[in-house]
Amino acid sequence: MEPSYYESIRPHLRHPAFITQPEQAHIHLSENDCKSFPLSGIILTISASNKPHSTLFTNSDIFDAHLTTTPKPRSRIVSICSQNSMQPLGITEKTMRTLMNIYEIDTGFFDLAVSFGDKPRSSDAGHGGMTVKRMEDGSYVIQYLFAYAEEYKTQTTISWTIRQIGVFHRFDPSGRNNLWIFLHAKRNSTIQQQIEESIMQHGHDAGNWCTMHLLVLSYLCNWRWCIRNLGDEIDKTVDIALTLDPSNTNDSRAGLIRLLKPQYLGDKLLPLPARLGVALTIITKLEDINTLVHSKDLSTEAQFQKVSDELSYHKTTLEGHLKSVRVLERKIQGISDLLAVSLTLKNQAVTIEINNQMLRLTNDSIDDNATVKVVTLVTLIYLPASFVSTVLGMNLFDFDSGDDNPNPIFTISRQFWIFVVIAVPLTLLTLGSWYYITRRSLKLRQERAREIYEMKEGMESA
Repeated sequence: MEPSYYESIRPHLRHPAFITQPEQAHIHLSENDCKSFPLSGIILTISASNKPHSTLFTNSDIFDAHLTTTPKPRSRIVSICSQNSMQPLGITEKTMRTLMNIYEIDTGFFDLAVSFGDKPRSSDAGHGGMTVKRMEDGSYVIQYLFAYAEEYKTQTTISWTIRQIGVFHRFDPSGRNNLWIFLHAKRNSTIQQQIEESIMQHGHDAGNWCTMHLLVLSYLCNWRWCIRNLGDEIDKTVDIALTLDPSNTNDSRAGLIRLLKPQYLGDKLLPLPARLGVALTIITKLEDINTLVHSKDLSTEAQFQKVSDELSYHKTTLEGHLKSVRVLERKIQGISDLLAVSLTLKNQAVTIEINNQMLRLTNDSIDDNATVKVVTLVTLIYLPASFVSTVLGMNLFDFDSGDDNPNPIFTISRQFWIFVVIAVPLTLLTLGSWYYITRRSLKLRQERAREIYEMKEGMESA
């Protein structure tokens, strides 16, 4: 594999998949027929007689040198560990290429390796299904990316997270150049400890080609408890529809969070069918390989039946998990619909209350209008008398009742025409101004309405 291959993939990765400093490596190696190792940069543990040699490399360059200078043993198991799920694999890209080139591993396994260095992505939930190839020398190459649920305890509760493990298996029926590569998302994971314990107790062969695969698949049982935990959280959201009060503005933020909880749980459920589907594909492929190996007399009847029974059990369990997830998906949809109906009904109740308040305000306004009408009517009754009093009180009129004249005479000034000349034009000017302003406003409204209509017609025709 060429160095440019990783360079072409790197821009698409949010975080690097491999370490850049060789001394940050964390590689467990177990070999049969191995030679002595240099002690610088490694921790060497030699097991009892006739048992594999186990070594922990803390420097990727030393592991690289060991691969290139040591003849291939009969069997080799490599476990490469990240510091945690968000950290790159504990091996440099150069050393990974060396390992792949020595064993002629194609880029398909490298594509699985670059899934590490980040948490399992929902966009890759369907990625990692098992592929099987028969090589020219008669060996079989098996590789897959396996996702499983793992619990972690907090102070008061038990939560679940999704982890992944990459598996590469080169199985040579002749017993030469067998290779296992395990990619772990954290150091000293439970699966890694189980693998190392199996190696120490049973060696590399462990009586069957499928032993390590079955060990990895044994963690499928965790899906049941992870799914049950999600189901419990979903059940708790049913109370939201009964306790949420949209009219309480002080509870708006908390209510919004509770409304989003079912959607959040639904998002957690979405990738599970794809992840379980990948595991189901792996089991189906292992069943095919088990049948093939048995047909070539590479396993005994007892070994074949044992593997077949375990794979059948895992397959049935996975199919049940898929059905459970579908039930939870329908349940979360039902809860979301219930919340929507509940929120709609409560909003309608709030709207009715607002309408009742508006009705009361309208009734109060009507009462106020009635009072105004009474005042206006009284004013109109007094208006003629007030007008006559104002006019007759002008200096243009005179009630001459001199001391010597017992009969007063009502006289009008000869300059009365001045009042008429001034009052009539002012009245006409006032009425004309009112008419002009009213017509101008009406014209502007008509022009604006015509522009809006033309704009709407243009948008519809476009």
